Amino acid sequence: MNFVKLNLNNIGEIMALQDSVYEFLEQKEVLEKLTQEEFEKCLEQGYVAGVYADDELIALRMMYIPSLDEEEHLADDVGVPRERSIYSEISLVKPEHRGQKLQMRMGEYLIEQVRQSGDFDYIFSTVMPVNLASLKDKFKLGFKIMRTRLKYGGKRRHILYLPLNEEVEIKGEVLNVKYDNYDWMMNAGQSYIGDSLQDDFIAYYKK
Repeated sequence: MNFVKLNLNNIGEIMALQDSVYEFLEQKEVLEKLTQEEFEKCLEQGYVAGVYADDELIALRMMYIPSLDEEEHLADDVGVPRERSIYSEISLVKPEHRGQKLQMRMGEYLIEQVRQSGDFDYIFSTVMPVNLASLKDKFKLGFKIMRTRLKYGGKRRHILYLPLNEEVEIKGEVLNVKYDNYDWMMNAGQSYIGDSLQDDFIAYYKK
């Protein structure tokens, strides 16, 4: 699998890919579309992987370095330094190319790029609780749910966290919680770590 480092010259292809993925979705709210300006910022920062098939952009994944004075910085939700944190941003795969593990392989590639840079110790992401495909992807890459809360003007989000130089310790008895039990997640769930997804249930362990 060859990953291409996309640049500003690819912005038209990127916007078209996002539109095609969005149009295919039954639940449109599971994809937070990025503006052209947001894509351009990610491209300039350089943590971007694209995949081509027959000269067509069929998949991309991006990391994003947030501003240190960002109002709702995800590092604050875990209590780690903002300046050593980067976000796993958008992932897009054309519908007809799903099932090839492109999303996960791009994720592994970018995580390794971030690791090799030496500039970051923590990767963060947010996932809408109903977006089980994105949640599975993050768990497979080693992310853990550290808390679930309202972000970005009242939107319900899991805060996922992947430290690069240490392990998130998981121990004790497992508690299986249905993925849409938001009341538990946003209250009792603050004392637990979400580790994996099996069918409709998230495996939680006491912090």
